[in-house]
Amino acid sequence: MSAHRHHLWFFLPVLILVGVGGALAQPAPQEVVQTLTAPSLAGRGSGTPETQATVTYLQGLLEELGLQPGFGQEWVQPFDLSGEGWNGESLEGKTSANLAALWPGRGDLAERFIVIGAHHDHLGRLAGVAPHQTPGPGQYYPGANDNASGVAVALDLAGRLTANPAGADARSILFMFFGAEEVGLQGSGHLVGHFPVDLSLVDCMINFDTVGQMMDNRLHVSGVGTAAPLTDLVEAANQGGLDLSMARGGWSGSDHMSFNTREVPVLFIFGGPYRQYNTPQDTWDTLDYPAMARVADYSERLARSLVTLEDDLTWVMVDDPALRETEETGEGNRSTWLGTLPDFTEDIEGYKLAGVFEGSPASRGGLQKGDILILLAGRPVTDLPTFTRALRANNPGDLVEITVLREGTRLNFTVALGDRKDRK
Repeated sequence: MSAHRHHLWFFLPVLILVGVGGALAQPAPQEVVQTLTAPSLAGRGSGTPETQATVTYLQGLLEELGLQPGFGQEWVQPFDLSGEGWNGESLEGKTSANLAALWPGRGDLAERFIVIGAHHDHLGRLAGVAPHQTPGPGQYYPGANDNASGVAVALDLAGRLTANPAGADARSILFMFFGAEEVGLQGSGHLVGHFPVDLSLVDCMINFDTVGQMMDNRLHVSGVGTAAPLTDLVEAANQGGLDLSMARGGWSGSDHMSFNTREVPVLFIFGGPYRQYNTPQDTWDTLDYPAMARVADYSERLARSLVTLEDDLTWVMVDDPALRETEETGEGNRSTWLGTLPDFTEDIEGYKLAGVFEGSPASRGGLQKGDILILLAGRPVTDLPTFTRALRANNPGDLVEITVLREGTRLNFTVALGDRKDRK
């Protein structure tokens, strides 16, 4: 038993099962969910002491699997929080943490990586409930489906994949658990900027978020268009009769988006919407554990195929209408088109470009992924809404001056705006 496990022995209500000969066995997914949703962890709110307790508990489980620290000699990557929490409370001066564990690869593929991840945080206590006090039922958000379920499946995969490695040539695996997803992807956003290996070595990121329930046996897998081989691999792994709902883009709002904006292929595994979402009723006993087992079985086959795949996994930028810079609401000329995607993973002033579509006005004008747009046709741009208003104040065909910050240098571009009907 590790020192970390001793530290949590009095804090956590669910004990890790002891196996034959005294060795600690990996807990079943249901036990992991029960532990993470217990009152003692008070909903795992960002910036709370329960965040550190959660990370310490998960680190102990990863150590018992024989994994190595994922950040060089360290398991944990602390980071400062910013902005406000879900309930409007300031996060300034508070911290959270990412957790990572490494399973080294083998042979010719050992220097390439797959990331398997899930966010460990949730919403914490209800507003008005005293901090540093164990809440009662209905006084906190347990977050069983969102996202104790994803953590439990990712841990289950860690046990399965390390217990029975496959292939003489296999990619290394980084198992990663992100903090502060619920307050703007702050954990994964920090991580991709401070990654333990060069991100160009990461061939795919699989993200599990809200996988504790499925409606009509339907599992949602998005991001299949972010690398050419992914669609076939996703379909081939479905040997258990799941109804797969696949989407090409990888822009939906969870931690995989941080990787997608850094040109890493992604797969987002999602069980679908559910009625207990973001309520105190999202408790461990509402989850469908046989369904979670089917998700884990499916994901194990998918992960094994990715780990041993000989083909290259080259990132492809996929358009997503939900994240285009001009939505079908608001005033002004909604036909005016620039051709960019916003990067929501950093809390900065301006409109950061997650991507620029080939052949778009932005591309022809010289804008690039990573630029921070701060002026459009003389109008200051501080965020997505101000960008949208500035864009719609102009018409297709207008020549406008756009000012961006590129690696700290202020640059001006003249761009001929386009018409959305001409978008390919």
